[in-house]
Amino acid sequence: MAQFVVHPDRHREFGKPSETFLLITQTDRVDDFVLAPSTSYRHTAMATIEAGEPLGAALSTGRCPESADIFVVCPDRFVVSPEPAVLGPGRRLVVMPCGSTPVTDAQVDYFLTTVESTDPVALEARADRLFGALGATPYVWLTASQESTSATFGISAGYAWNQQAGTVAPGGQQIAPAGEASAAPTTPYHFGTSRRLDLNGTVTLLGAPIVHRGDDPDCVDEQAALYKDLDALRQSPVILTFTDGVVTDVRATAPEGKGAVAALNDLYEADEYYRVLWEFGIGLNPVLRQQPGNCGLNQMFGATNGVVHLGFGLPPTTRYALTFTCVDTVMTDTEGNTLAGPVPPRRRGRQA
Repeated sequence: MAQFVVHPDRHREFGKPSETFLLITQTDRVDDFVLAPSTSYRHTAMATIEAGEPLGAALSTGRCPESADIFVVCPDRFVVSPEPAVLGPGRRLVVMPCGSTPVTDAQVDYFLTTVESTDPVALEARADRLFGALGATPYVWLTASQESTSATFGISAGYAWNQQAGTVAPGGQQIAPAGEASAAPTTPYHFGTSRRLDLNGTVTLLGAPIVHRGDDPDCVDEQAALYKDLDALRQSPVILTFTDGVVTDVRATAPEGKGAVAALNDLYEADEYYRVLWEFGIGLNPVLRQQPGNCGLNQMFGATNGVVHLGFGLPPTTRYALTFTCVDTVMTDTEGNTLAGPVPPRRRGRQA
């Protein structure tokens, strides 16, 4: 009996519907999915990909029309985005990434609902406002008053800026749930240390961590052990010190965080690349709530005003990719305007 219902008409990330809505999932989970009836699409269909079959190969077969809105959700598979030439100019692709972290069926169900509840137009407007504000300031302040941390992040047009928000254009692709603005020192998927993100000072890590393993099945147990140590960050803040985008110190704010600090120091000792900040991101999705466990889909968490997160490592250069949220960090421009993070309460004026 199907446990996941996908509603084509609720997938607003595609904008104006095309002729066909196509749901793609893995062959061994196809019985878990069902498509709800649609009044917006002329055709709806399901297709499968076999174990070990790349998504690009599936798109090159007759299973996928040349003009279609394609939604991919493979609960147990790591899906690599196809090259634009393989996707083609008439398709729009949205992938719910699951395979690099363990994702439970309950989480699949939750995030399917989150995708359908996310307003892409509102997200795009939110991202546009943020990018406009970032383009008007030479740097931003990152402060967390509870832990007394403060850092500056320099804004540069030389970074590879990325936006996961808005409707998908023909020939385009996006992840789901959407809702992120981010910067990397160079183009995505080309990890290196010759260029750095300009982050200096102290930053508080607080909130659900994510430990991605890419497509490596041999480190599942090690991944779980690492995540278990880092999960203390949900409740116990850890402070990183940065110099030119590189971690130079890590310390706990309470005894509960010492295991997370020890795990990070072990990573640094094993591979210095983990010290290098690879992504500076702001989660923008106001619908999403961080879910329990090591869940990569938590990354778009945006609360009510955007949430800063930091990324380290990139498989296969490093064994893992780590994402840390900074839920109590406030990001302000040089004029003191709050761009993301908790908004300080307004002070009441004195009564006459």
